Amino acid sequence: MMRQPAKEQRTLCNTTQKERVMQKSEAVKGSITQKPEASEDLRVRRTRKLLQQAFIELTVEKGFAALTVRDIAERAMVNRSTFYRYYLDKYDLLEQYMNETYELTEEKVGSTSYKASSGPLNLLKHIQQFADFYRVMLGRQGDPHFAQRFRQNTEKRFQSFATQASIEPDELPIDLRLSCLSYAGIGATVWWLEQEQPCTPEQLTIWFGQLSSAIAGPSLKPKK
Repeated sequence: MMRQPAKEQRTLCNTTQKERVMQKSEAVKGSITQKPEASEDLRVRRTRKLLQQAFIELTVEKGFAALTVRDIAERAMVNRSTFYRYYLDKYDLLEQYMNETYELTEEKVGSTSYKASSGPLNLLKHIQQFADFYRVMLGRQGDPHFAQRFRQNTEKRFQSFATQASIEPDELPIDLRLSCLSYAGIGATVWWLEQEQPCTPEQLTIWFGQLSSAIAGPSLKPKK
């Protein structure tokens, strides 16, 4: 077997080393271009979480009306300019929080009735986790818009899994029944909070299912 000349061996060795260096350089370059994005996304989520947490804590302590952007920023230990990077004001923060909560507790495809729906149960579990906040926001120190949105979301849940059956001219309109159901939803939730959650979210869901069936009557039938 013929041996390669020493010069040729050194050339091959240098070429191999160069290739390895270039590959390593490309790998490092790729990781550098990817890390800032992941880091930025994580930073955004962390900052938003801190602001929402500060908002919830201060609402419980001071009430929504007395709360200021300065209060929220100081509690979250960020500048007010950072707050305004994500929210227009405290009302926008509340609006986005409600939207995120509705998405988290929104009913998935497959349920056919309020009793079988996991959406209301998920919502009650969420409310239980932040009971002090909801007790304030649905009470005198809260915001009327919050209660209105809460009621509208409840009504939307009923509309999502109930179809309208034909009704007689002298029967209650469907819209009126849905409106009554949404107010009953707020009433049941406020009662539960004021009584310091005397029953589990599962039990309250069952009770409200019974209440909703009594209010809705045969004019609202579950989707099949």
